[in-house]
Amino acid sequence: MSINSFPVGHKFNTYKLSIDENTSNLFTKAILNRTNDFHSPFAIISVALGMLLEEVELENGAIHINQSVSWIEKFDEKETIFANAMVVSKSERKNNVFIKIKIDYLCDSRKIAESVSTILINGSNREN
Repeated sequence: MSINSFPVGHKFNTYKLSIDENTSNLFTKAILNRTNDFHSPFAIISVALGMLLEEVELENGAIHINQSVSWIEKFDEKETIFANAMVVSKSERKNNVFIKIKIDYLCDSRKIAESVSTILINGSNREN
């Protein structure tokens, strides 16, 4: 299903994630000044958003235009983290659709962070 077909309030599957050796190696190659011994906590945000985008279809011309993150407490990146994603808003302006997806990150049932991603679907490329 396309990302635009999900209504506000839709909850996606819970994603179980951690920075395993393979993910660590890929992240180290993609981000300068990182080693396998340490990654920014943003690695968790990247992995969770990537898992969500594997589950949905993006319309042609869709882009990720904004990202905000709120850290609540420190965590060990090697711990298992559960990410719960939900569509929190959709708005249309000049035939463009802006979709905000909030992801809560939990470790041992404690909320450790949340992020909000905004995806823009350009009206001239949008599927109906």
